[in-house]
Amino acid sequence: MKDIAILVIELIFVIFIVILGLTNKQFMFINSARSAVITLGIIGMCFCGISIGKFITNAPFHGFTIMAYVVGTIALACFITQLFKLNLPIIANPKNALLILAVSIIIKGIIARFGDVLVK
Repeated sequence: MKDIAILVIELIFVIFIVILGLTNKQFMFINSARSAVITLGIIGMCFCGISIGKFITNAPFHGFTIMAYVVGTIALACFITQLFKLNLPIIANPKNALLILAVSIIIKGIIARFGDVLVK
């Protein structure tokens, strides 16, 4: 496992934004769970590009990458549901979507730490 620093930074960002979203505290443009989901979705895409995107290109059909695809699809569904105010079950509620998105980002961060197994 390498690049633990990226995982720690991901955790700090995720925890901070989730706390802001669940408590409805005002910080910059985050003032509700919905705005926290949108912000976390954008930040999550950036983290995906830095960490897990590196080994997806080298081993697109490995078990880790397939798990990352599934988790990423769940995260993207939460983000898009809140961005366009879609009425999908469970993730239409901004607080549920925020928690699911946060867990998805953390899981993808953990999966990305095993990238050295695939990238040589």
